[in-house]
Amino acid sequence: MLSKKQVLIVFLSLFVYYWIKYVKQGPVYISDKRLDGKTVLITGGNVGIGKAAAIEFAKLGAKVVIASRNKTKSLKAAKEIADASENRNVFSMQLDLEKFDSIKSFAEEFHKKEENLHYLINNAGVLGINGITDYGFHRVFAINHFGPFLLTNLLMKKMKETSKKSPVRIINVSSGAYRFGPLDFDLLHNEADGLVSGYVMYGQSKLANIYFTSELNNRLIELDITTYSLHPGVIQSELGTDVMFSSPPMSIIRQVANYLVLKDAYYGAQTTMYCSLDDNIIQLSGQYFHNCKHEELRELAKDQETSRKLWKLSEKVTQKYLTDNW
Repeated sequence: MLSKKQVLIVFLSLFVYYWIKYVKQGPVYISDKRLDGKTVLITGGNVGIGKAAAIEFAKLGAKVVIASRNKTKSLKAAKEIADASENRNVFSMQLDLEKFDSIKSFAEEFHKKEENLHYLINNAGVLGINGITDYGFHRVFAINHFGPFLLTNLLMKKMKETSKKSPVRIINVSSGAYRFGPLDFDLLHNEADGLVSGYVMYGQSKLANIYFTSELNNRLIELDITTYSLHPGVIQSELGTDVMFSSPPMSIIRQVANYLVLKDAYYGAQTTMYCSLDDNIIQLSGQYFHNCKHEELRELAKDQETSRKLWKLSEKVTQKYLTDNW
């Protein structure tokens, strides 16, 4: 018969085990698939889960291109990824998802340099910044949605060419924050002010990622190109740290959260790897995933009319830069 103290020790031990395994870590996706000869493009691949995913792709033999705004950080990250994976086929390119000129220049350079694109990982995102773009939309929504929308469209010709020889996947890193919806088209023009408004706009952009994924799937149904959106979990990353956690009190809160709740980037990248590599989810193209499994979306994220409306708006906003890539 166990004493009360022994029962308490057993209970606490089980609680700590559960907390570490399911809250701080989560599932790890293991694949024996090799990606030699495959090309992977990861936006935001110089930090956080983008960098962690880049290392995993490189370990599997892929050619990895990381794209981010900061050229110096990207060059350093590319070397670190190459060293960690023992794969020298890792490169960096400069890309600013807020600026359509930068996206167009990037796409043109990528088309010239790369013969194929097997995996497009739209991973980069921002949180907690304010301001309006020169084309009249909140910066968070612009960077998190309009940027990836334009980039994907400008790279579509390359992916279509690749799909004739080998399957192609498009992975859009969304978030459980999509539940902050429904999508309010009028709100997208307003300058959010403060933490609460910033989170709301972030949620709007993550819901847009899901709509984009499903509508993109509808338009690619005849091609060997599949699309997936996902929630990586609550991750230790640089997302929002420049604004939201710059003050000493908020910095302390973040440190405590890092220790108790937030996942390491390696674990945050696991669902990205699952959606990229698992052959059992081909028939689930256009769907949403979390913790390396399919997750049913809330009804607000399934509205096809809103999905089509967002696509038309995105085309209108980016039409000056769109070319015949389809």
